[in-house]
Amino acid sequence: MRNERKYKVITLLTGLLVLLLLANAVRESPRMAAAEYRQHEEYVLKGARTYAENCATCHGPRGEGVIGMPLNRKEYQVDWTTPAGKEIYRKLTEAIRQGRAGNADHYQWVKVGDKWISYTAMPAWGKDYGGPLDEDYIHALALFIMKPDGTQWSLVGNSEIAPFPATGLEEYTGRYDQIPLPDSEDTEVNDAAKALLRDVARSQCLTCHTIGTVGGKIGPDLTRVGSWGVDQAFLEEWIKFANVGQPGEEHPEAMPHDRRMPVYWSAHRAVSGPELNLENPVVSEGPYYMTRFYGKLTDEEISILARYLMGLK
Repeated sequence: MRNERKYKVITLLTGLLVLLLLANAVRESPRMAAAEYRQHEEYVLKGARTYAENCATCHGPRGEGVIGMPLNRKEYQVDWTTPAGKEIYRKLTEAIRQGRAGNADHYQWVKVGDKWISYTAMPAWGKDYGGPLDEDYIHALALFIMKPDGTQWSLVGNSEIAPFPATGLEEYTGRYDQIPLPDSEDTEVNDAAKALLRDVARSQCLTCHTIGTVGGKIGPDLTRVGSWGVDQAFLEEWIKFANVGQPGEEHPEAMPHDRRMPVYWSAHRAVSGPELNLENPVVSEGPYYMTRFYGKLTDEEISILARYLMGLK
């Protein structure tokens, strides 16, 4: 009888233990999911800061692509734990870590008809390849780019979350006429262009672009833009009409979507043959961050700026 009672007690205690374990498992699953979500969001924020500091200047502050390919693309916005997401994650982290070679025979951009193809090189960012980023930062960048809802791009440039680097213009507040600027090979426009650029509030170029030793890190560094391969006509049109598609903004003379910079990125940029590969075009789908200056600067002023920039090599 005593043994029977003992077995009943043991059975009861065992049952209670099983129930406690099951209850704990039921509670633990949501806790783990919440912890994983928080960790993922923390990586996205870390990726946003890293992107603002290092990547926006080539890929655009909204991932729209400028001299680097667009990253704000639906095919990248995938759960990174799915089979398709794992493959995209692998490609992104590999490109960030190792960089991608350009094409020596087609340096930077080449015009094909009225479109541009880019062979711009991407530097290696991984520490194992001479770059500044460890694996944790590379992981954060990939998770940032791949965030499925696409809302992460609004974080870039947020002064509290993911600020852009300082411009260096703060040193010249009140004496913008002393901002150092490089000389253009087009000596006829040097003085006029520099005066316009130093009028920071009006031309606004240096608030987003570096030219020489000062300027913003939002848009591409223009110190050697004359060696990119673009022509003056394109630069003038770009300065006038770059920002197309913002809500409430329409203009019949806006730059056509398929001529915005650039339309194609070569899938085989490391090859050195003379043939241009126009397969798999990658076109930026969203409006550009850069404002258009049609109506803000005169045609003559835009021409002066374009001539100056074309002479920076």
